[in-house]
Amino acid sequence: TGVQTCALPIFLAAQEGLDWVHDKLLLRTGFSLSHNADSTSMVRNHAGTYYYSSVENFASDALSFATFGLSNALDPMNQHNCDQHGKAWRDSTGQLHGLGYLPCYSYYSQTMGPTDWHLSTNDWAAYATAQWQPGKRLVFSTSLRWERQQLPPPIAAVSNPDLPLTQKLPTLGNEWGPRASVAWGTGEKHWPVLRLGYGMYFGRTNNSVLETALTQTGSLRGDLNFFLRPTDNLNAGGAPPFPYVLAGQPPTMEKPGAVEFAPNFRNAEIHQAEATVEETLPGHVQLSATAAVSLGRRLPITIDTNLDPALNPGTITYAVVDGTGKGPIRTPQITVPFFASWPSTNSPTGFGGRLNSHYQQITEIISGANSTYEAAILRVSRSSRRGLGFHVRYTYGHAMDWNPNESTQVSGSEVLAPDNFNQEYGTSSLDVRHSVSAMLIWQTAWKLRGFTGRFANGWMLSGTGHLRTGLPYTMRTSGSVPQEFETSGAAIVGLGPGMNGYGGDNRVYGVGRNTYRYPGTWKADARLGKRFHLGETRELQLMAESFSLFNHQNITRIETTGYAIHSGGRTGSLPTLNFLTGLKTGQVEFGQPLDSNATDFYRERQIDFGVRMTF
Repeated sequence: TGVQTCALPIFLAAQEGLDWVHDKLLLRTGFSLSHNADSTSMVRNHAGTYYYSSVENFASDALSFATFGLSNALDPMNQHNCDQHGKAWRDSTGQLHGLGYLPCYSYYSQTMGPTDWHLSTNDWAAYATAQWQPGKRLVFSTSLRWERQQLPPPIAAVSNPDLPLTQKLPTLGNEWGPRASVAWGTGEKHWPVLRLGYGMYFGRTNNSVLETALTQTGSLRGDLNFFLRPTDNLNAGGAPPFPYVLAGQPPTMEKPGAVEFAPNFRNAEIHQAEATVEETLPGHVQLSATAAVSLGRRLPITIDTNLDPALNPGTITYAVVDGTGKGPIRTPQITVPFFASWPSTNSPTGFGGRLNSHYQQITEIISGANSTYEAAILRVSRSSRRGLGFHVRYTYGHAMDWNPNESTQVSGSEVLAPDNFNQEYGTSSLDVRHSVSAMLIWQTAWKLRGFTGRFANGWMLSGTGHLRTGLPYTMRTSGSVPQEFETSGAAIVGLGPGMNGYGGDNRVYGVGRNTYRYPGTWKADARLGKRFHLGETRELQLMAESFSLFNHQNITRIETTGYAIHSGGRTGSLPTLNFLTGLKTGQVEFGQPLDSNATDFYRERQIDFGVRMTF
């Protein structure tokens, strides 16, 4: 199922400015106020979502429902579904097992709650700027900007004293952003122009994030976000069989998720600086070279903090299955940390793993990630009303970060493991090393007369081209929620999906973030036009244009799953990591393209014809 939301945003803004000029000094000051009001209905994921590790498991659940219906789908005395192992399997004696009364999906999620939420925020800002030009070739500028985001109060109806951090939003405080620049030189007498600038800027906490924190407090009167595994049926009967969803809160299971802000949370802080040299060459050609740096600080990141340190993490050992030997894990077994429900004498159910057993994930939003972007930019351009004009830009960039949350939504933990944040440092998902863009326009400069001029005058040819190296991507896992068994037969099940059962960034241990890259992308667009002057102010223009002129296939989606997780067996067999080699029927190989030219920017070739009349 998809995301279902309906929102009515209202945005109001007011601003005022004042300029004062005296001799070589310019002063500017002003303020602004922005008011955002949101009214949201229809709960996200209200209809529930099932996650399957294989088509076979989905078919098993669908056929069981078609044959037995809801009343007998999970009947322990009429076993026809999956057992705790999640699939059919044989023990050491060759006996076939696998029939049980559990659903065959890996896990199920659903959000329930009211469908009428209202919140509003105010953004205040004021600035003061001074610009001084002591000479013809020198200009100084300095400014200071003040910002403050005013957050809404907590919703009293969903107050939850059991989780104190959900009862209040952070105080973001005053944000002061200094900025300064200097320009030296002049275009006269071919003097180069040097520009230096620095600025400090602040991000904003989105209203969608605020709404999630305000409504998902874990209170039974708020939005309840449930994460259920098939094995949760063993004790509480909480996980529904496919295709049914929860009509209300499970009567014997009160383990929703909750979202909270860290007490010291602040808006993101960005420092930007650049140095540019510009020169005008003969022929009206302008050349500029820029060095730029951008430092992101206090970027938001989400972590599940509801972990019992006495039990988590333990360890889990996987048997690695790779028939080709091409996978990055070269050992036959690998042992990694494991966040799971472990046997516990302190838990009423006999299993523990959550610090607060009344909740699933408690997602905390913290200001804990940094980023660094460095770039060198070279531009060459020529502007011409008649004849040849062009703009060419080349950029070399390098971006590194600590895996900040780049989404406008709160979707659970974003890190691989909460106890080792150093593993998050790596190439940014937005890293583009090399990019080139060019625009060319040519217009006939001659003005012939008579019959020849009607066809030779007024032609225009233009084109744009874009080329860049591919974006990075991370090798990830899919399949079952990790699971192994004790000698007694008790199942130890991960708290969530992923190799370590944490439910965060489900990448492969030992393989860094964004160590693989998409193929490079490029496209070209072109337009051919002809103008006919019809006398006085009347003009007829004919156009033919093509987008994606060469119909080059740019890969827009790729298979990022490297290993599929299969649970262990009661006989002591290890859970397995199966490398996706593409050798099996219906299996997709890791790194295989899945889609091309499937975005708004990268599309199939399109050809348009147009006629325009002006008068």
